[in-house]
Amino acid sequence: MDSWRDAEQRFRHAFDQTPTTAVQGYDRQRRVIYWNAASEALYGWRRDEALGRLLEELIIPPPMRAEVIRLHTAWVEHDQAIPAGELELQRKDGSPVPVFSSHVLLRNGWGEPEMYCIDVDLREQRQAMNEGLQREQRLQLLSQVSHAGWWEWDGVSQRLRWSSEIGRWLGLTAGGEGSLRTLLARLEPSTREQWLTSLGRLHANGGAVDLELHHRQGDRERHYLLHAEPVDPELPTRRVGTLLDITESKEAASRIDRLAHFDATTGLPNRVLMRERLAEALARGQREGAKLVVGAIGLDQFRLVNESFGMAAGDALLSACAQRLEGRLRAQDLVVRLSGDQFGVLMAGMASEAEAETLAQKLLATFDQPFTLGEQEIFLTASLGLAVSPDDGHEPEALLQHAETALHRAKEQGRGHHQFFRSEMNQRSLERVQLINRLRRALEGQELSLHVQPQVLLSSGQLKGAEALLRWQSPQFGAVPPDRFIPLAEDSGLIEPIGDWVLARSCDILRDWQAAGHSQLTLSANLSARQFRGRHLVDKVAAEIERCAISPSSLVLEVTESVLLDRDGRTRDLLFGLKDLGLRLAIDDFGTGYSSLSYLRRFPVDILKIDRAFVRDLGQDADADALVRAIASMAQALKLTVVAEGVETAEQAALLKALDCEFGQGWLFGRPVPSHEFGQRFLGVDAPAS
Repeated sequence: MDSWRDAEQRFRHAFDQTPTTAVQGYDRQRRVIYWNAASEALYGWRRDEALGRLLEELIIPPPMRAEVIRLHTAWVEHDQAIPAGELELQRKDGSPVPVFSSHVLLRNGWGEPEMYCIDVDLREQRQAMNEGLQREQRLQLLSQVSHAGWWEWDGVSQRLRWSSEIGRWLGLTAGGEGSLRTLLARLEPSTREQWLTSLGRLHANGGAVDLELHHRQGDRERHYLLHAEPVDPELPTRRVGTLLDITESKEAASRIDRLAHFDATTGLPNRVLMRERLAEALARGQREGAKLVVGAIGLDQFRLVNESFGMAAGDALLSACAQRLEGRLRAQDLVVRLSGDQFGVLMAGMASEAEAETLAQKLLATFDQPFTLGEQEIFLTASLGLAVSPDDGHEPEALLQHAETALHRAKEQGRGHHQFFRSEMNQRSLERVQLINRLRRALEGQELSLHVQPQVLLSSGQLKGAEALLRWQSPQFGAVPPDRFIPLAEDSGLIEPIGDWVLARSCDILRDWQAAGHSQLTLSANLSARQFRGRHLVDKVAAEIERCAISPSSLVLEVTESVLLDRDGRTRDLLFGLKDLGLRLAIDDFGTGYSSLSYLRRFPVDILKIDRAFVRDLGQDADADALVRAIASMAQALKLTVVAEGVETAEQAALLKALDCEFGQGWLFGRPVPSHEFGQRFLGVDAPAS
């Protein structure tokens, strides 16, 4: 017995001196009989606290206690040893502690079994493992997020290790190793040569290398950024590096570049790219002594297409125009979309202005044939402005500006014209800007007025009504013609407040006439297409009729036939809303736009006004005679009134009467005059001026 006690003391003394190995002893009932200093440090229980306590109360987490009791009992009673292994036990404060635990069953001097547990603290090892795992996970996540893979190469063994990303990109095993030749075999010859060259440079210089590579994967070319550097200056044959997939960045950069230089609607280059190409062409032209022509093409009254068919249809039509223009130009020429409904052309290598003149005619001929929009044929015309270098300038922006100035001048001359830039146009362009600025103040400055032109019954010459026509007398520019300032008002948006003013003044004039006993007369007022699309139009008209207490049937509102082509139903609703007020609706300049008589059955139209262009050619052009006859015949069938505009001679009036046209308007019956003068001359009353 004494020898056993001596052995036990030496055993316990040995473990007491072991600072890193925790040893505990338990009796048959799992009560602590031994607890060394390392156990105190590991589990937080002092020896005096632990002695006599149950194993499961000290260091066994609650979920494990039943199993620990079962294992201990099976060992003590049935000699079934508890295997060693990693466990997660519990400290005094309840925090977990990972250990590697092995177990020894001894018998004391009385033959009683005692279990000794030898626990090795795994916290530092587990922390290191977790940190390593976290680093690996972070590296893996970083690789996935950044589209980067890593590789390592040993120049002595020629062995190469690579990450799963590189394996996936190049069709190798997801993550593995092989010879450098294995990886290079997956690359295209040019890429393979780049890689070998970079490694050779790295071997020769010993520094880092960065190289952009490309590799075709299926039908898509991918781009990579290769980085390589030595592991250690002392190990010059070992290389490590990354391979970064920059395909999306390259493609994004390409998309950004395209957005910056190309028009999304037509696919044509834009104004930015035009300036760049123009600068290059100017440099070549100076060296070679050749002329260079810059053109600006504007579609005439294109806004009516957008207003009538919608923006999507307008975009489709712009794309069709772009294709036609490209087909007309030479291979070395350039067509771009400058803005809105304007295109630009760059024609280099011109021998003379005469050659440019020929090409200008060819470009405008692009619009001779109609465009198809769904089931509708659309006829477009375009105007063209041209500037020639070196005569008109040497700078890209100056040439573009001069071409656009010439375009404005061409538009002023009517549809389908072209103009070369002349220095005096700059003055006219400046005047245009000044006109717009002055027009903004014309309403408040009382510079606008309404003139009235009579409409008569052709069969008797009896006065039946009149049309209110807008006039502008500017203190700065004098009498500005309507065909000069109305397009400016439409382009600038001023047509809407001006149109509201015209409506109000027209109702004032009708109020004066009806107060003087002329309630049978009608007065027509024009609505622009832009004004017609405005919100609350019906409410505005109703308010003016009520304000002036006029008979609604005496008010005629004129719209252009282009508004009839609206396809979203809003135009029809607006027209019926206006018609419900009791007024009358007229289609102005009928026959010049995009419509046909078949549209008239869908809308509550009362009056058709034949454009003066057809009246002018009566008796001289069989087509004009046929068109007027067709309009009058169809109007009778639809119970519509026909008014012919621009009647200037008795012969025209007679022909119109013979063609069954009821009413006429034009200089033959009276020029437009201020409303008070009209009252004195035609009505015999002194109506106040409007």
